[in-house]
Amino acid sequence: MLAVGTQLAMAQSATTSTNSADQTPAQTHKQLTPEQRQEHILKLVGLTAADVKDLAPKERRAKIKEAAEAVSAKLKAKQTDGSITPKEEKRLKEIEKFLTHPGHKAAGASQSTTNAPQQ
Repeated sequence: MLAVGTQLAMAQSATTSTNSADQTPAQTHKQLTPEQRQEHILKLVGLTAADVKDLAPKERRAKIKEAAEAVSAKLKAKQTDGSITPKEEKRLKEIEKFLTHPGHKAAGASQSTTNAPQQ
């Protein structure tokens, strides 16, 4: 149990240190572990690890995508009426990048079709 807490603290520390203002989101993204990347995405869309902890992988992806789409729509509305802040603009760009990534477009789709035997 202590090791998990230590790893989490180290991951949070590493995430904080890699998110400096002079790095682009793409540079930061490449330096993160998959766990740190997921934590970052969850934070962007307003979820926590506890929100998706007990979900099956397909349900987890669908919940994250749904939250991302909701936040994106809210921020786009603010962008349209001119009330978006620079911080929100950056958040919107990161969420849009997440949503347009090829692996996330079909987040709710079954992956078993790609592994179907050829006949």
